[in-house]
Amino acid sequence: MTLKNTCLLAAASMLLTTGCAFADGNAFTPLNFDDTAYSVPANSTKATTVKNTSTGIVDTNATQVQNGIGNADLQTAISKIDTALDDIRNEQNTCKAKYAEIDNQYKFVKNERSNMKKQIRANEKRIRALTKAKTNVGKNVL
Repeated sequence: MTLKNTCLLAAASMLLTTGCAFADGNAFTPLNFDDTAYSVPANSTKATTVKNTSTGIVDTNATQVQNGIGNADLQTAISKIDTALDDIRNEQNTCKAKYAEIDNQYKFVKNERSNMKKQIRANEKRIRALTKAKTNVGKNVL
């Protein structure tokens, strides 16, 4: 009985301590997380609630100026990357067009080569046949 009670007590205490660990409601918050550096313009204002500790009054209309340190630099870097991507895509399109043109020329030359090879074989076959016929006619005459 005491082992069963000990296990039950240990499980209950573990359940209570894990409940306290998740009591703040935030499942994950990185230590160096600053969400204002990503989507807020450089000199924006944000309404916050400010509580005056001496009077206990909550002011919901108070504004706080946020400094977007590095925000303009990030935006210019992103725009430069976008411009570079557009340039590379345009260059890629011209390269693909040149490749398609060269590929078509290659196929045309390959087809012409194949046709000329067939014509040469046919001419050589006719030459051999005529040479053979000439030798046969020459044998029959003598």
